[in-house]
Amino acid sequence: MVVRAYSLILLLSAYAVPLAANAGAPDESLHHAIQAPAPQLAQFGNRKGGGNGERKKKRRGDMGSGFGGGMAVPEPCVRCEGLDGFVPGGEISEDVRLMVGKMKGVDKAEAVAIQKARGGTETGLVAEFIDGAACPEIDSEQWAIDYSAKRPWPAIHKGVDIPQPRGTPIRAVAAGTVVGKFMNEGNRKGIEVMLRHTPQQTGLPFWTYSQYTHLEAMSPLAIGAEVMIGAEIGRTSNTGKMGRRVRRDALHFAILYSQSPDWSNDGLFVTPKDGYWMDPNAFYRPSPPYDSQALAALPADQKRVPVAFMKPDGGIIPPAAKRIWPYPCE
Repeated sequence: MVVRAYSLILLLSAYAVPLAANAGAPDESLHHAIQAPAPQLAQFGNRKGGGNGERKKKRRGDMGSGFGGGMAVPEPCVRCEGLDGFVPGGEISEDVRLMVGKMKGVDKAEAVAIQKARGGTETGLVAEFIDGAACPEIDSEQWAIDYSAKRPWPAIHKGVDIPQPRGTPIRAVAAGTVVGKFMNEGNRKGIEVMLRHTPQQTGLPFWTYSQYTHLEAMSPLAIGAEVMIGAEIGRTSNTGKMGRRVRRDALHFAILYSQSPDWSNDGLFVTPKDGYWMDPNAFYRPSPPYDSQALAALPADQKRVPVAFMKPDGGIIPPAAKRIWPYPCE
């Protein structure tokens, strides 16, 4: 393997970020390093209702019994109650719900605008695996690309796709807690698992949520289960409603984050309170910025991100890493 010029000191400092003893909540001084508000956030951020009466009425109809299309009204996650940070769905803003998922009857262009304002924009980041390791790579289905040509409405790709043969185990990218399991019948995401990661578990100054979709079968891990970094959380497949062509076997991998520890699960989505999308490549950055607008503005020589990984034998490279790629690497 080609040894890249990353010193041991840099690697250890990058992936084992020390947190204060009372790191249950991020330091407020880190706010701008976490999410530098883009100008358009003034239009969308933290709004509890719609912008005008018609929009508010349309959204409210979809959040109650109006899931439509014969889809059953989702049941809230009873097993989530009592887990750290869990709050009732009513505490999550409509904008965050539009950010994470699809609700019938809502203007798709408005939803995309909110998703972009909350981090769903291209950054140009590229994963560079430590020690030149051979890792499964993201294919053409990259972060935040325009998906409108693949849908009959405006859309962006809210994650990255990493192809692998069907049945390949998928690994937890950090230690965490299972907070979401969804069959997603009639949904393009297919079988899905979501993990919640505390700042202590990742070394990052906020709470993060990793999403794994198109799984072969539902994970046996229970809601509330604590998983170690590198634990198997599912296997690769292509489940989910398909469009005009058959989807290849691949993991759809996404990251959300928030300064708030609070989150909810309404039976359809895991929604971090005041959450944002993050380029999954940015999840592995050793230091800020992490928000998409600031990342997009970085010079070209800062777009490559050193990514830690698990070896087939279970070893972590570098050993102190708290965040790894979702597949083992050679």
